[in-house]
Amino acid sequence: MKQRFNALDIRSTVMNLKERLIGIRLQNVYDVNAKTFLFKFAKPDDKELVLVESGTRIHTTQFSREKSDMPSPFCAKLRKCLRTRRLTNVRQLGVDRIVDFEFAGGEKSLGYHIICEFYASGNIILTDHEYRILALLRTVQPTETLKMAVGEIYNIKSVLADFTKVDSDQLKEALSAAGPKDNLKKILNIKFEYGPAMVEHIIMESELDPNMKVASDFDTSENSPMMHALLEGFKKADDMIQSTKNAVPRGYIILMDDKRPSDDKEDAIEIYDEFHPFLYKQFTHRKFKEYPTFDMAVDEFFSSIEAQKLELKTRKQEEAALKKLEAVKQEQEKRVESLLNQQLTNTRKAELIELNLQYVDAAITIIRNAVASQMDWQDLNDLVKEEKRRGNPIALLIDTLKLDTNQITLVLTDPDYHEESEDEDEKEKPKETFKVDVDIGLTAFANARKYYEQKKSTASKHEKTIVASTKALKSAERKIRQDLKETKITATISKIRKPFWFEKFMWFISTEGYLVIAGRDMQQNEMLVKRYLSKDDVYVHADLHGAASVVVKNKPQANGQPISPSTLYQAGIMSVCQSKAWDSKVVTSAYWVYPDQVSKSAPTGEYLTTGSFMIRGKKNFLPPVQLVYGFGYLFKLDESSIGNHVKPAKENDLSTEYDDDVLKPEQPAKIDSIEEIDKSDVAEKSKEAEPNASSGISISNSEKSVNEEDSSSDDDDSDDSSSSSSDDESAFPDTKLQSLPVSNHENIPDASKYALDEYGHDSDEDQTSSAPDSDKAQAKKRFITAKERRLMKKQNATEITEEIRLKQQKQQQKQQNNGKQKQQAPAKPSVTTPPSSTRGRKGKAKKIKEKYADQDEEERQLRMELLGSNKGPQPKGKKAKREAKAKAEKAALEKERARKEAEEKARLAQSQKEEEEKENDGSLEVGEEKDSDVIRQLLKEENITMLEADEIANLSALDSLTGNPLPEDILHFAIPVCAPYPAIQKYKYKVKLTPGSLKRGKAVKQAQSVFLALSDASAREKELIKGVADMENINTMMSKVKVSAPNLETSKRKKGSGRK
Repeated sequence: MKQRFNALDIRSTVMNLKERLIGIRLQNVYDVNAKTFLFKFAKPDDKELVLVESGTRIHTTQFSREKSDMPSPFCAKLRKCLRTRRLTNVRQLGVDRIVDFEFAGGEKSLGYHIICEFYASGNIILTDHEYRILALLRTVQPTETLKMAVGEIYNIKSVLADFTKVDSDQLKEALSAAGPKDNLKKILNIKFEYGPAMVEHIIMESELDPNMKVASDFDTSENSPMMHALLEGFKKADDMIQSTKNAVPRGYIILMDDKRPSDDKEDAIEIYDEFHPFLYKQFTHRKFKEYPTFDMAVDEFFSSIEAQKLELKTRKQEEAALKKLEAVKQEQEKRVESLLNQQLTNTRKAELIELNLQYVDAAITIIRNAVASQMDWQDLNDLVKEEKRRGNPIALLIDTLKLDTNQITLVLTDPDYHEESEDEDEKEKPKETFKVDVDIGLTAFANARKYYEQKKSTASKHEKTIVASTKALKSAERKIRQDLKETKITATISKIRKPFWFEKFMWFISTEGYLVIAGRDMQQNEMLVKRYLSKDDVYVHADLHGAASVVVKNKPQANGQPISPSTLYQAGIMSVCQSKAWDSKVVTSAYWVYPDQVSKSAPTGEYLTTGSFMIRGKKNFLPPVQLVYGFGYLFKLDESSIGNHVKPAKENDLSTEYDDDVLKPEQPAKIDSIEEIDKSDVAEKSKEAEPNASSGISISNSEKSVNEEDSSSDDDDSDDSSSSSSDDESAFPDTKLQSLPVSNHENIPDASKYALDEYGHDSDEDQTSSAPDSDKAQAKKRFITAKERRLMKKQNATEITEEIRLKQQKQQQKQQNNGKQKQQAPAKPSVTTPPSSTRGRKGKAKKIKEKYADQDEEERQLRMELLGSNKGPQPKGKKAKREAKAKAEKAALEKERARKEAEEKARLAQSQKEEEEKENDGSLEVGEEKDSDVIRQLLKEENITMLEADEIANLSALDSLTGNPLPEDILHFAIPVCAPYPAIQKYKYKVKLTPGSLKRGKAVKQAQSVFLALSDASAREKELIKGVADMENINTMMSKVKVSAPNLETSKRKKGSGRK
């Protein structure tokens, strides 16, 4: 297995590092272990991690690794000299395995270099701009005269030799130096610095055998075909090496051949063997993986090996823990077994005393009398030995005297042992003997009773020990598992997720899908307004100390549509909760303004500090906010799972539109001005608005006129009382949740932007038919019947939308036919002379034109007939009137019939034209539609929703985040969110935060205990929540909170019982 870089690998990696790192500043340096260092380069919204292992490898990485908590002295020196410095160059020194990083200088220095050596044991050297060594990983002395140490000059000239191509003379000289046993691959690898893999590729490209003996099998003459083929192979290899100068090479990982039987290959595991920047000829028949860049291949190769090593360490830890647990179990078993043996022994000793009762009593009496007569203990011992020699049966029972404890040891046997045994062999065996200690102060019966009592005591202890050992075993197992968990090494190297640009701020996504961001400090407030506040956005703030500057980002496809009131209210909660109102528990209001009202220019004589802004004009105050915040998790969806959440979200938006604009009765806008508005004035304004409404102007226009009049009255009031400008700012109109004041008519959205999409076409046709009155034509709104309102209440939004769309299509088709019929009709030449301009006639004509702007010629004639102004002499008498009426009805019917026939002809002509157009490119479209239907059906069977092309085009990064993951979703990672509770109320994982005394860390632990205790939490979701870094959770959480959740107490009780 290949374990380290060669010169070609270094050359390929340096090309990739140049493209990605030059011009970026070094943010920090970390030491992973004694020989491995992680260099973190950063630029706005992007970070690059470079892993350098001395003597082994160098590459960028996308995987996170455990870093040392405390930097080593060498790492601290690197941080001190290089942190925040810009990388200006990366190069390979000559053709050697040495990389030189050059950093720009500062005020006190001209620059620094980091020289990384990847041969032998390797080294990492920090030098100044003159290559004077400032610090190095290890001090070495390559030669007697050269020493690598602090203060010495690094000899860079000795390694700057350029790459030279192989010619025939060099090749012939190298082959001539081969010994009798040297093969072609070995001698070329020694003499040239191409590396073993490239040398073998050159030989195989030349169609030669790498293992052929050079001295005997290779022809080294000038005209030899072998020499010519080998030189051609070297030439191709030189071209491959030169290609790495201009382009980043691809990467290849060669897999190890699986030599197991074919039956076991179903469960085969991919084992990485080698990595290379080119797919050499000797590896074409083996399994391999291809990567876009060599750098990515190396990162995958080494990260996989590291993960396997970490997994092996984890297994060893588990095995050690299991051994420890087994030792505890065996110890408990031995203790129980010992108590059981004691019971049996005590019982047996008591029985033997009873069986040898006379002998035991005799021995006790003799020894007791001797002691009572004050006989010397040594003399007594000698006496017992003498009696044993004489064959005294009582003396033969005595084994030892323990007079210091007032005991003697007797050797007792079972006299009935051989009589009970029927086997002859058993009878021939010697009797089994037991040594029994007896107290000479007690009788034989008393000694037997003593042993029975000991047996009873041991039995009681045995039962208690069994119970205690079970508890002790469980306790030891719990403790060992806890220790294993604390010291456990991560078995897998997790990939670093790229944070979103808004995560550096406080942020959340509102219930309507708007991104709301706020600064964490004064500098972020300044950057937020200067860099991220756009013209369609809204700025939200509160007149409180510490209130956050909040920016509500409008959706990219909003097209000037105003932001919803509920989102503004949630942004107001965010601003107020970040202020002193949270600590003091004061309920107050925030306000919102347009971006052009936020200015950094202060009035004359004043100064605005960092993060402070001047608000000019009206402040639109929001309702008083509740001090209720929340903490939860969003999950990053895979691309295939986004459709499962985008479609339902759009249906919810559709139902919200109907609920807000259709189902609710139309109410006049609520406007609170600085001064009290007279009811009579409002009544007069509403009366003035009625004629306009009847002539086709929508309610939004009347609201606009009221707004304009109120604002003009406000301006007049402000002119009269200029001294109360600060009071006026605090009393500007409040924003209600039911409606949002709009200053421009063009910004008013349609009643339903999703369902009634044909209204735009209608307005276009109106513009073509009556260009001067296009503004009024656009202001028309279709009247919604009572039946449609009932359908909207009873049926779902999809059915409502479909029915309204069908009606509108019919109406639109009818209007199109009318328009085409009018265009086809020839215009009659006008012979009337223009009337002379008379005073007042022009204004009257203008009024008539405005009044009858929406009438066509047919409607005008019908109205004239009804008025009877151009009928001439009228018939007299009932009969004449009936005949005239019948003739008029007949003429009207004929006219209507002719009009319908013309419409039908025009419709048929149009449909025929459309069919001809479809037939021209119909085959391709039909094929594509069929393929699309088949794909959609296949994905539907797998619970995957397919998005339309326009939906995919409108997708944003926020659409890939969800707070309600489905069981079939593919989730990548979890993101902690701290937001107003209404914004996260529908999240699956959420807790409520109110003002309290908990610190961030403890609040996060309580919240996670609630999330992990949820019954419907899947294993993958729990894994992702646990995988979020502690610091990321703590930085997101608010401080001084109280955590509330439905099952919080249950999780606390479980945790408490677990400790016990």
